[in-house]
Amino acid sequence: MLKKRVSRSLLAYVLLGGTLAGCSGGGTEAEPALDTTESAGTESLSLPIVEKPITIKWYQRNYVETELKSMGEMEAFKELEKRTGIHIEFVHPPNSGNNEALNVMLATGDYPDVIFWDWAGVPRGLTGLINDGVAIKLNDYLDKYAPNYKKALEKYPEVKKYVTLDDGTYPSFFQLDPDPMRTSYNGLIIRKDWLDKLGLQPPTTIDEWHNVLRAFKEKDPNGNGKADEIPYSIAKAPSGTALGGIGSGMSEFTAAWGILDGFYKDPASGKLLYGPLQPQYKDYLTTMANWYEEGLIDSEFASTDSKGLTTKLQNELVGTTYGSLGSLIGNTTTVARTKNPNFSLIGVKPPIGPAGKPYNYAASTIQKVGLSAIISTSSKYPKEIVRLIDYMYSDEGQALLNWGIEGKSYTVKDGNKTYTDDIMRNKDGKAPQQAIYHYATPVFGHTKVMEYDAWSQISLPFPEQKESIKTFASADTSLNTPTTLSFTAEESSTLGSIMSDINTYKQETVLRILMGTDPVSKIDELQERLKSMGIEEAGQIYQAAYDRFNARK
Repeated sequence: MLKKRVSRSLLAYVLLGGTLAGCSGGGTEAEPALDTTESAGTESLSLPIVEKPITIKWYQRNYVETELKSMGEMEAFKELEKRTGIHIEFVHPPNSGNNEALNVMLATGDYPDVIFWDWAGVPRGLTGLINDGVAIKLNDYLDKYAPNYKKALEKYPEVKKYVTLDDGTYPSFFQLDPDPMRTSYNGLIIRKDWLDKLGLQPPTTIDEWHNVLRAFKEKDPNGNGKADEIPYSIAKAPSGTALGGIGSGMSEFTAAWGILDGFYKDPASGKLLYGPLQPQYKDYLTTMANWYEEGLIDSEFASTDSKGLTTKLQNELVGTTYGSLGSLIGNTTTVARTKNPNFSLIGVKPPIGPAGKPYNYAASTIQKVGLSAIISTSSKYPKEIVRLIDYMYSDEGQALLNWGIEGKSYTVKDGNKTYTDDIMRNKDGKAPQQAIYHYATPVFGHTKVMEYDAWSQISLPFPEQKESIKTFASADTSLNTPTTLSFTAEESSTLGSIMSDINTYKQETVLRILMGTDPVSKIDELQERLKSMGIEEAGQIYQAAYDRFNARK
């Protein structure tokens, strides 16, 4: 139960909210008065937020569509409405993983009240939304109506650079991810039971990786008497995690040479460099081409999607891969152990190569924020929405969104929260990740602080996963740069025209070299062509944006 207590400073806030209640935020209807009841404390605003219930439209993908038709059916949001007096009407575009539906909606000029999205993948991003008059600036609202969000940013000061634009504008409310143990979920993964069977240790260097892959190919670790093992496989090349890069297949190994497959930070100078232009890129690609020629890399990696990779793993064909602890180690292990109880996947550190360190490849490890919610200029209720979202960052709101309903989806003992049997041992046979979708959002982001304990209880059910994330988190992140850089309209336009052609050309050329269609000597031509296509100009733009990011306060 929320304790009612009023501080002098909060009372002043409440009175101010009352004086502002009659102001109109747009449209012909007057805004409902802000509630002036007693507060739950300085860290929580007065509840309910409005005297008369209101409805706002909230646009985002339905991350729980396998369980619920709308996120509004989730118990956390039902309870949120009871507490605040604000009904969230979720508007879900097709959950296709692209921005097409979003772009169509934005082009109409008819915006919902709130849009929660991954703006890093949208041209011009949050800067463009502010400059184009789609989203409101939150600066003035935060001081008056968002004490919990501000408190979170003070608690995690390393996050602040990620939530503002270069000019100090607060454009949106971010999913906050301050714990690297929560974000270190991607890395190299290997069959531990195959290593044990062959008397091998997890590889730590590029040479050891080569030896392990050869052993997996030649010594029948799956024990079926056939030479059908695929030493290394991945899903078809994903977008690169380095700035400006695009996955070229095997690009996760570039870090062993002290580079990444796109723009990365040079540890010596602190400047951004473009990996494929560096001399060591030729050595890296030569090694990968040799591995492919030896049959150590899946011949179908360029066409295998994530479902195909999962099937190969579950069918005991793949020995090593790259991906996430949840979807690969967790889901694959759950299925594979129904046939082979000894099946075991573990994460390993990035290999040490000529660069001499186990450099991390995945930018997600250092990314302190995720998706974020803008409040559109069309909304009549900006103050109420700010207070609603701010409540999600309070202790009570955070518990609600991360854990659900106390006594139903979680219990508290000695100050520690634990999911109930209804979640972890669901009577209907639902996996914990499915069961929790009916109550809360600990696995995917929202406008809240992501909690490692809530996420890990659901996402890391196997001991191998908990150990693996520690391994991933211990990698050297000196090469990594944030993905949340802000570009001007002119910079965005220039980058779009340069990098689109460069990424396509590089992707196709690197794949031909790796698969032996073109000789490795083709890399010299590749590097010269990249310069003629404008990669150096793109590098200057990235550097300028990175410098502005570092100058943020």
